[in-house]
Amino acid sequence: MRVSIPAWELDLPLCVQSGQVFRWRQEGGRWLGYADAHLLIVQPLGNRWRIESPTAEQPAALFFRLFRLETDLKAVQHELTRRDPRWAEWVDALPGLRLMHWLSAEECLFSFLCTPANNIPRITGMIERLCERYGEPIHRDGDTAHYAFPTAERLAQADEATLRALGFGYRAKTLIAAAQALTERGDGWLESLRELPYWDAKAELMQLPGVGAKVADCVLLFGLNHMLAVPIDTHMWQAVGKWLMPDLANKSLTDKTYRQVVEWFHDRFGEWAGWAHQYLFTAHLLGSKG
Repeated sequence: MRVSIPAWELDLPLCVQSGQVFRWRQEGGRWLGYADAHLLIVQPLGNRWRIESPTAEQPAALFFRLFRLETDLKAVQHELTRRDPRWAEWVDALPGLRLMHWLSAEECLFSFLCTPANNIPRITGMIERLCERYGEPIHRDGDTAHYAFPTAERLAQADEATLRALGFGYRAKTLIAAAQALTERGDGWLESLRELPYWDAKAELMQLPGVGAKVADCVLLFGLNHMLAVPIDTHMWQAVGKWLMPDLANKSLTDKTYRQVVEWFHDRFGEWAGWAHQYLFTAHLLGSKG
């Protein structure tokens, strides 16, 4: 199925490279990626995108949800710059940046458990090997097979030695323990956190093995639609000290300073905090690569 949509407000490569998702790659003039258990093939055509899928009946609907195309990006950008004029520079530099919306909170959780003390290329490789070993095949394109992300039940039964052989190192034990804890909580528990207030949902998530404040905030923001979540990693901490809160520049990221930054975003941006975070984070990430 082929569907073309306007792309003047969408910047797919930038979203992918910003570390919001990990199962997307560029092949020639097109992008291949996943939305839950479906393979999407996205190709730019002038000022439009062609969206195809061998597994989904309505690939455009999945694409819309993944990139939050129902959200008025211009309105978001206006709100950010109105609340803090410093964001105008980053909005101008990143006009098509969107906040991704993972269609599976479970996949989001296990993927971000792979991110601490890691880099995007390595994370991507780890996740692909995990899917090939434990995920169900969903499509074959010639000699290339595509796999769904494994379920929590399947990961709960994984062998630690096998995961270590796949390159997960110390994360192997954590991944299995988190999967077991999630399955023990029953179906629907993770999704139910959408309905809790932000701080309560975060506290619940942080009861899972391996889930600290940053991983919890990533899952809340990208997987559970909590717009008050502000994930703080090394890039974000450096950006905050450099551009927003210079008094923190020479301090360590602790539980106390982490919460201080989150509350600063809440006070300044309210429900737009997650969007504000993504522009600042990406601006610093791309600047550090320059």
